[in-house]
Amino acid sequence: MTTIYAIIPAGGIGKRMQSQKPKQFLAIDDKPIIIVTLAKLISTGLIKKFIIPTVDIVYTKKIIKSEFPDLDFIICKSGKSRQDSIQNAILEIKALEEKADLILIHDAVRPLIKKTTIEQVVKKALETGAAVAGRPVSDTLKLAFNRDGENIIKKNVSRDSMWHTQTPQVYHSQIFFDAYQKALEDHFEGTDSAGLVERINKDVYLVESPQSNIKITTPDDLELAKILAPYT
Repeated sequence: MTTIYAIIPAGGIGKRMQSQKPKQFLAIDDKPIIIVTLAKLISTGLIKKFIIPTVDIVYTKKIIKSEFPDLDFIICKSGKSRQDSIQNAILEIKALEEKADLILIHDAVRPLIKKTTIEQVVKKALETGAAVAGRPVSDTLKLAFNRDGENIIKKNVSRDSMWHTQTPQVYHSQIFFDAYQKALEDHFEGTDSAGLVERINKDVYLVESPQSNIKITTPDDLELAKILAPYT
């Protein structure tokens, strides 16, 4: 059996959501978004343990215990950035007696992920060492510049070979730990785990995910997620 630990960053404070409550605790179908997300991941039966860096340790533990009383999970404090939060989760994982074969990272606020997508990304990571969910860019891309506070198009940028990267992202554990250690040593701040793995010259493979795999960041995202939820 492959041992998989999942890191679920839940450190957002909801600034772009324009909400007093962190977005991961807002509701879809009367359940906090993080609970909906966890349910999708749990449904695969692939994940041995969940490590959740969160902005609110007490509340996060309370709602998870209430919904999933038998779930094997660890709560830790989130950091100032997503990368800091994952570093905190890595410390928790390294302290465990049983070592993971794979590390899966998935956004707490990406609740519409499909079970099949999770399975496909895990399968590709087992084969290759590093795999992420993503979608090819379909919109026309423009390079712009700012003049006097106004954004002006400079030229078209080819969308050929351009992808939006998402989560889940899955890595062989040693590749993952090496990538984060190198970033720590170099004081390098990336935007996702794939970027750190790329820095240590490891190939990261893309697995196409459905359009419904949205990240809830704004009020419009939340309303769209509520519409899509019954179909995912």
